[in-house]
Amino acid sequence: MKTIKVTEKELATLKSAVWAQLQNINRDIRIAQEKGRDASFLLELKREFEEVFEALKYAN
Repeated sequence: MKTIKVTEKELATLKSAVWAQLQNINRDIRIAQEKGRDASFLLELKREFEEVFEALKYAN
C-alpha cells in the first residue's frame, strides 16, 4: 500500500465522488430488489465504498 498526500480540495473531491457512487449503488440496489434480481454483488460493492468513505473521513 502506498501513502499519498492530497490537498483539502482534492480530498473533498474524492469524498464527493465516493458519496455519489454510494448513492448510485443504493439506487441500483433498490431497482434490483424491486425487480426481484440478485443484489448481492451490489451490496458487497456498497460495503466496500462505505469503508473507503469512512477511511477518507479520517484522512488529513
